[in-house]
Amino acid sequence: MTNKIILSVKDLSVAFHKRDGSTYAVNGISYDLHEGETLGIVGESGCGKTVSSMALLKLISMPPGKIETGSAIYKDGKDLVALSSKELRLYRGREIAVIFQDPMTAFNQVMTIGDQMIEGYVEHFGCTRKDALKEAERLMDLTGIPAAKTRLKDYPSQFSGGMRQRAMIAMALMCKPSILIADEPTTALDVTIQSQILDLMKDIRKEFGTSIMWISHDLGVVAGLADTVNVMYAGMIVESADVDELYYNPLHPYTKGLLGSLPSTDIDNDQKRLKSIGGYPPILSKKIEKCPFADRCSEATDICRHGCPSLSERTGQHYVACFNV
Repeated sequence: MTNKIILSVKDLSVAFHKRDGSTYAVNGISYDLHEGETLGIVGESGCGKTVSSMALLKLISMPPGKIETGSAIYKDGKDLVALSSKELRLYRGREIAVIFQDPMTAFNQVMTIGDQMIEGYVEHFGCTRKDALKEAERLMDLTGIPAAKTRLKDYPSQFSGGMRQRAMIAMALMCKPSILIADEPTTALDVTIQSQILDLMKDIRKEFGTSIMWISHDLGVVAGLADTVNVMYAGMIVESADVDELYYNPLHPYTKGLLGSLPSTDIDNDQKRLKSIGGYPPILSKKIEKCPFADRCSEATDICRHGCPSLSERTGQHYVACFNV
């Protein structure tokens, strides 16, 4: 990407410390997000995708959660990690907004959609309720919700799953944020609605120039939406590249395994069975001291079990954390 960097994350580590032990959920990840870029963050459940993103706005429970190391420099030069929760209120919603995975639980069920949409807008801009509702209506209409003015008076339970997700996107856009963090927003939707939401996100990026962090385990969705992809495993970024480069030339054995598990639509492909990745992810109860994928990797050698590879550049803008690539 040649656009200006809007968010630079360096050496971010997040752990959860409880009485019965600790979980090291994110282990020293670094990446840049550029203006107008869609960054896909992929990996299996529990790999740290959501925690690494929500920690930027301290939207994890603290305690037991704790940001152990790292920084996240926003475009204004402020380190989000170093800010207090009170100081972060200036950024939440206004500069960086979140589209949550499950809009049914993300919405307050006893407040109307309209009241929830305008709450942050009035807080950040100090405008009247009338003006805020007018903007909410405009964005509801933009996201494809019919009879927007009337629907603002409805409660979340009166919306279908797809409409709730559209309302969640409209609410995230209220303050015209520079960054949207989308946490698997299409997971619970059928494929038709999912396609509509993806088209909507593309339109939003085109109209507003918004940078998007798209968290997903669905590699097919990411292929059609992202510019750059970070592949996460055991709280680490194990590969990062341009979306086309990553899909056509994966380097890390874990990335190859993920792509190999996808069903092919190529009629000339004689593959009979889907590939699977044997074994289980590591239990993150202690800090990683070896390659976290070594025990599941068919290409592992002795060095993989005696040290942890760092993310380094192999070809132009293609980074991988592997000793054997």
